[in-house]
Order: sequence, then C-alpha cells, then structure tokens
Amino acid sequence: MIRKNIFLGLLIVMLLGLGLSLTLLSSSVAMADPRLDPVVQAAINEQGSADVLILLGNLPDLSPAYELPDKEARGRWVYDTLRQHARQSQRRVVALLQATGISYQSFWSVNAVHARVDAATLQRILALPEVRRVQDNPSLRAVDPQPVSTQSTVSSDAIPWGVQRVQAPWAWEQGYAGAGVVVAGQDTGYDWDHPALKQAFRGYDPISDTATFTYTWHDAIHNDIPPADFGNVCGYDSPVPCDDQQHGTHTMGTIVGNDLDPTDPNWPAAASHAVGVAPAAKWMGCRNMDNGWGQPATYIECFEWFVAPYPQGGDPLQDGHPELAPDVINNSWSCPPEEGCTTEVLDAIEPAINAADAAGIVVVVSAGNEGPGCGSIAAPPAIYPRTLNVGASDSLDRIASFSSRGPVSYDGASRTGPDISAPGRSVQSSVPGTGYRYFDGTSMASPHTVGVVALLLSAAPQLRGQTDLVKAIIRQTADPVIDYQCGAETGGRPNNRFGWGIVNARRAIESLSQEGTLAGAISSSRQQSLGDSRVVVYTPDDQKVASVSSDDLGFYNVRLPWGRYKVLVTHPGYESVSQSSVIIVGGQTTSLDVVLQTQPQFIPMIWR
Repeated sequence: MIRKNIFLGLLIVMLLGLGLSLTLLSSSVAMADPRLDPVVQAAINEQGSADVLILLGNLPDLSPAYELPDKEARGRWVYDTLRQHARQSQRRVVALLQATGISYQSFWSVNAVHARVDAATLQRILALPEVRRVQDNPSLRAVDPQPVSTQSTVSSDAIPWGVQRVQAPWAWEQGYAGAGVVVAGQDTGYDWDHPALKQAFRGYDPISDTATFTYTWHDAIHNDIPPADFGNVCGYDSPVPCDDQQHGTHTMGTIVGNDLDPTDPNWPAAASHAVGVAPAAKWMGCRNMDNGWGQPATYIECFEWFVAPYPQGGDPLQDGHPELAPDVINNSWSCPPEEGCTTEVLDAIEPAINAADAAGIVVVVSAGNEGPGCGSIAAPPAIYPRTLNVGASDSLDRIASFSSRGPVSYDGASRTGPDISAPGRSVQSSVPGTGYRYFDGTSMASPHTVGVVALLLSAAPQLRGQTDLVKAIIRQTADPVIDYQCGAETGGRPNNRFGWGIVNARRAIESLSQEGTLAGAISSSRQQSLGDSRVVVYTPDDQKVASVSSDDLGFYNVRLPWGRYKVLVTHPGYESVSQSSVIIVGGQTTSLDVVLQTQPQFIPMIWR
C-alpha cells in the first residue's frame, strides 16, 4: 500500500512537472522566434499582455507615384495602392483578432495592425507566415523642451527676428504670403482660436465666426499613455483642437501666426504680433502626444490622417479623402535614444513618412536638440532620407549649441545633415490663451522652414506635390554657410552643422525667375574623356528641350528653366545612359557626371 501511494505521488509530481514544462515551453516558443521583439515577450511574462504593432509582409513600390502629373493624382494613387495591399495582407490577422474579441487598429501606410495581445493570441499570430515582425508600441517622450530664452539682445518688434531673417516680409511685399497653401502639424495639439491662429484655421468661417473641425483636426490620443497617466486637460479623442502643453500652439504660430484682421489694408506686416512666416496659408492639425509622450502608433495615425483625412469616427481604410491633404507637414518632435527611441523601435513609422512624400506632401522635421556633439542627429524622424530636417541658428547666424549635428548614419549609409538651418533661438510665438512666449529649440526652426515652403508654393502653385523639387529649391537657395566642423562635403557646403545654410524665402522665390545649369563630364569606364558625346534633355513627359555635345575633354553644360528632367547620354560605340528625375534649380548648378560602358562587340560564329 505504501509503495502504491509512493508510486501515485511520483506520478502526480511527474505530471505536474510535465505540465509546468509545457507551459514554459509554450512561453519560450515566442521568445525563440526571431520575428518577435524581446520587449514584447518580457511584457507578456510580467503583465500577461503587451501593446504591439504587428508588421506584415512587404510594402508596395511607391515610385510610380512620382511620375504622376499632380498632387491630387499622387495622393489618390498612394492611398488606393496602400490600403488595398493592407486589406489583403492583413486579412488573416484581422480575422484572428476579431474572433478572439480583441480590439485592433489597422494602419494602411505601414501595413501593420495595432492591438493588445496575450500569450495565446501572440502564438497564433506568429503562426501566420505573412507576419514580418511583432514589436513593442512603447511610450516615448517626443518633446525635448529647451530652457525658455531670456536673451534681451533680441528685438521684440512686432515682426520677430526669425520671421525677418528668413525674409518673409519681402515675400509679403511681392504678394506671396502663403495663399492657396495648406500647412499641417502634428504636435501636442493646438489652441485653434488663439488670436494669432484663428483666421488661418482651415475650418474657420470669418463671416459666421464659426468653425468646423471635420477634416481639419484629428486627435490620435485615445487614452492615457504611461507615464503620462495622470489625466489630460484636453481629454481624449478631443472633438475640437486642444493643446495639452504649449509646444504645438507655439510651432503653428511660427508658421501662420498673425493677429491682424486680413481685411486690413496694412495686413500682415502691421499686426501687433506678426509671428508667422506664411500668414495667408491655412492650417490643419493632429495631436500625437499625451502630455509630451507619444507612441509609434500615434505618429503613424497622424501621418495617415494627413495623407487621406477622414471624418471624426470614420474608417481610415474607407473614408479617407486624399484631395484634402496638406501641402507640407511640420514635425517639431523627435525622440533621442536615451528616451528609448532607438531606430529599431521607430522603424515602423518610416513607411508612413515615405507614403506622405510619395503623396506629394513635404515632410519637414526638427533635427533634434542633442548637440553640440558631431553625429548627434541620431533619432527618428530626422534620420529618414525622405524628410527635410532642420537645425537651429541664432540671431547672429551662429549654430545653436543644442542643435544636433551630422553626419547622419542610417541603414548602413552616412550622409550630410541637417539639410538646412533656420531660426531656433529666442523665437517669439503664440501660446495657449492669448499670450506669446520665447522658446528655444530645433522645434522652432522647423516651422520657419515650413512657412518658407508655403511662401514658395504660393509663388509657384505648379510646385504643389513636387516634393523632391521643393526640397531641392529650399536647400540650394539657403544662404550659404561654409563650415568644416564635423566633416563636410567638398567646399564646406553642405556641411554637418548648417547643412546648405540658413533658409531664405527671397532667394527661393527669386530662383523661380532664373535659369539653372546642368553640367558635368562624360568619360569611359577606362577613365578616358569622351568628347563629342551627345547629351539630350527631356521633360518628364518625354518632350525634348535641349541637346548639346561635350567638348574635347568630355565636359558639357546646358542652361535650363528650373524643373525636373530626364537626361540621355550617348556616344558611338558605347552603351547609352539615361537618368530620370534630374532636378534643376534656378541660379544653381546641378552636376551630372556620366561614365559610359563600351558596347559588347558582336563576333560572328564560323562554322567548320
């Protein structure tokens, strides 16, 4: 009897041990899967569930969008292409979540699904081969506040020094104040009826003094984002624009702020607070942070809403209107690695930025406040190649000590950064209520650049949607600053402190009335100069506009109106070379050196 009881006891222990082993094995299966972010497994082990982004498959090639004729066509193509792809590839993940009663959020721009999952659901998700990665959706401090400036040497004129430095008043005098352009920002929110912002809000009707917020405002904050879990003065899913800090209202003021009635004959320069670079532009906004803390999902949601705005409570996969998208987006936020914002964490948002650019929207971002060390531009979104990233300068045209520097390392490559610089020290702009304050930061430099983009587009509406061309004009017409610190390209421009220089609205607009130059050298793969090579230039729709021959040393140059071109280079006995998307900026020289390969010789076969 004793032996029988001992045997039964041992059997029970073995079974319990086997059950425990199976449980441990089940929890470690996910850990062993290379597609799983270890942070997700740790969260499930500690909390029983994890807030995740489920990334699926590959994304469609967006390059065809850049060949479409206008911004509206580009936006519609990008929206339709990406959402159709997302619906198909997310089908089984969505069905699984629906079957288990788990709420979820589909993102079409990055082909991802956002949900909170437990261990069992995670195992079923990882069993699907179309799942590329399951990663954490962490809380990230996205606003890096700088001390408020106390400089008394900066003028407190009605037109702040930064607005004057980028030569916005000159543009106003020429009749270019941003009319016809829609600017946007994702930030801590916006006090829409601030005296400096109200008239420029896209949803405002000055005749009835009322506003509509459909397609003009979106709140991506649906609940507390830890550690900002102490409530929010704006609430969540706010139906009207609201700023839970001051940051967003300040940045938008620098873009469009002006407190004078636009019907006043002395508008905009005579305003008591002419704080905005492009006061005739209209603005729309999205809140992507909860008390300064955001998540990859909140950033993606704002980008998607900008590309194809949908009504409050609408379905982004069905109700988007890309024809209502803005022309340029300000992103005065970043997240340094010490706040947990590693490239791996935020890689999921890069496709959303790429989608916006492909849709014809210029994405402007602050370079970050991690200076003065070289290589300190290390945080998303400034590291992404499709952005226009901006460093901060002061009233004496010096780089601000806090402004992040290049070179920028990303995806195995290194490039010069920032792209350009703009006023970012002692910048006066609007804050919630009716007041104005001075702030420091690259967060203040980025909106100056957005304003200059708006002035440029108001001067040349045909540039709308031509993101590569707009960025090239903004870069190349900046006031040159030669600098060799942190390394630099030949001649010290662009460089890794100022980029191409300090953004200048006058130079950008004046370039539109000037021709540019395409120049370079033609040589063989054996480094021989190829004189009498033919260089033919075409418009994007294949209309021939110029044809020149290289000289005896292989050099050529041709004068062209600003724009985007295709170039074909030929030489007898050599394979021809074609280059698409060659950009010419007025008053500037675009270099294009071409190396030709000899044609394979045909050797006839002799039958014996």
